Formats: sequence, C-alpha cells, structure tokens
Amino acid sequence: MGMTTTNVSPRDRLLEAADDLFYKEGIRSVGINRVLEESQTPIMTLYRHFGSKDGLAAAYMDRRGERTQEVVKREVERRASSPREKILATFDILREGFEDSDYRGCAFLNATVEMASPDHEVAKIARHHKDAGRQWFAELMAEAGAPDPAGLAIQLTVLLDGATAAAVLYRDSSGAAYARSAAETLIDAALAAGAQSSSSSGANPAV
Repeated sequence: MGMTTTNVSPRDRLLEAADDLFYKEGIRSVGINRVLEESQTPIMTLYRHFGSKDGLAAAYMDRRGERTQEVVKREVERRASSPREKILATFDILREGFEDSDYRGCAFLNATVEMASPDHEVAKIARHHKDAGRQWFAELMAEAGAPDPAGLAIQLTVLLDGATAAAVLYRDSSGAAYARSAAETLIDAALAAGAQSSSSSGANPAV
C-alpha cells in the first residue's frame, strides 16, 4: 500500500519512498515502478524533479547523509560534552541502531557496493558523507589534543565500519560494544601521548 499523500509534496513522496525501498531492498533491485507506486506519483514527476532513477538515487543518498549527520550530532550533543565522550557516544548510538529490527547496515557502504563504478554519482555522494563523519572525528580529536587526529579518525571509522559489517553478518549488536572499547583504548592512548608530548615540549622549549 502506498503512503498517504496528505500535505506531502510529490518530490518528497518520491524521496520518502526511495529512502524506504532503496535502503531495505537495495537501489538496483527496486524497479522505478515500485517507487512510483509506493509514492503515488506519476513518472513525469520523477523525470521533472530528478531526471532518472539514478538522479533519484543520488538525491536519496544525499538526503539520508544529511539527516544521519543531523540526528547523530544532535544526539551526541545531548549525551556528551567532551570530545572523547562525544566519539564514544557515537558507538553507543550505533549499537542502538543495530538493535532496530529494520536495520540493514550502513546505507553508504551498501550503495557503494551496489554501484559498478566508484565514479558513479551515488558512490561519490556516499563517499562524501563517510568522509564527513571521518572529518568530524578528526576535528574532535584535534580539539582534545591528539597528536595525529586525522590518523586516529581513520582508525575510529574503521572500527565503526567493522562493527556495522559484523552486525549485518551475525545479526548481533554486541560488536558495537567491542568496537567502543577498542575506540576508548585508542583515544586514551593518543591523548596520553599528546599530553606527554606537550609536557616534554614545555620542559625543553626549542631554542
């Protein structure tokens, strides 16, 4: 059964339908007629707003990325105040997402795997949003005083992505707790190294 059309623009109905179907079943496996039926929208509306199914998929990916960042950052700010705790809170939020019965993995990783080429617009948008998350971690670690915030951010996002893959493969959310513990170890080691470096610099100022 299609969605209600009350007070929802045709463009938004298409995006809502795409978000639901593309995430649950995959971009390639969902035919455009399924999206049109679910959104109760004529095909010319899709062409007018998005040009093609690929255009709709790109808009879906970008919209999901913006919404995900907004929701996660808002929830992190509610739960934590320090840069260290904000990153660890991200792992807690991830675990809660794993426990949702509708969870189907990371939409950005899934979409990238589906696209035949890394140069496909959908893959580029997915990579952009993953890069934004990594950059946010790097900014938080720089604020905390980590000596190599960019490198640490890569390590932390690898933990996030690994926990995500494990959750999908094993249908088990516990990987997020292990990833959080590993993240905590990495962060504390980096901050301790940063503090030691600052102390040494203070004791032996450059001439």
